[in-house]
Amino acid sequence: MPRNLDMDGEQNVMEPWELVVFKLVLHFLKTMLLRGIQKLSIAFLSLMEGLSMRGTEQDDVATFDQLSAHWWEPNGQMKLLHKLNKLRVPMVVEGLIKTGKLDRKQRHTTDSLKGLTILDVGCGGGIYTEALAKLHAKVVGIDPAKHLIEVAKAHVEKQPELRERCHYEEVSMEEHAPHHVGKYDVVVLSETIEHVVDKSMLLKHVATVLKPGGSVFVTTWNKSTWAWLLAVVVLENIMKRLPRGSHDYDKFISIEDLEAMLEGYNCRTIELRPFYLKFWMDEWIWVPFTKMSYAVHAIKE
Repeated sequence: MPRNLDMDGEQNVMEPWELVVFKLVLHFLKTMLLRGIQKLSIAFLSLMEGLSMRGTEQDDVATFDQLSAHWWEPNGQMKLLHKLNKLRVPMVVEGLIKTGKLDRKQRHTTDSLKGLTILDVGCGGGIYTEALAKLHAKVVGIDPAKHLIEVAKAHVEKQPELRERCHYEEVSMEEHAPHHVGKYDVVVLSETIEHVVDKSMLLKHVATVLKPGGSVFVTTWNKSTWAWLLAVVVLENIMKRLPRGSHDYDKFISIEDLEAMLEGYNCRTIELRPFYLKFWMDEWIWVPFTKMSYAVHAIKE
């Protein structure tokens, strides 16, 4: 069996070339099989259920608009967004402690975000927005979906303690950014960027509205076959845990592309945290693998 010497002069066993070739061929066949399954699944679902895999941003807005009446039903179609607060809210608090914006003593207080201004981009009906406002941040939620903003406003009106800290606008980030340069301590993009075509421009606007030293938190699906299988095939079309047609694989973004775009606008990634849905329990958990979903925390330098 072939051997070679390492830097210390010790012998290392090398794999036979036949085994290396076999592994490469096996990897190639596995990749082609997964791609074939994906294409066949798209064709099948499109035929049987009228599934559209390539919707415009306007299509996405219309889809979520139609769901507005069910946004605040804890066990309704947006149940997984409600469940996601268990991960994404503490991540904001912990992230701001790491950057020195918050004191460690504030970790478990009910007003841990007091004094901070936060922008929730693509806020929908306000599930994430309200959760951040409950920790005493001043939060602005923006979304181009008219009916969702109406739902968000109506829901917060029923909670006097949040009215002064929650403000909603029916507006796109492109329209909002020029009027709020350097205004926010934090910008959150949760389950938003995968619905946008021009992601680079969106992140440019995020950097524009952030204060120097401000933080951006992003949660989204990775651009992988496994993420597509879970989000679109399983959760949307088999288990009906997500609204059908709400995700388009072409708009998913890889970790590398997201971090590169952020870096291009002077926002340095300081934390990457993959997470996964235990769909048989409707529970999101942090995990050590990045094939499904991930959260990124970056700082504007």
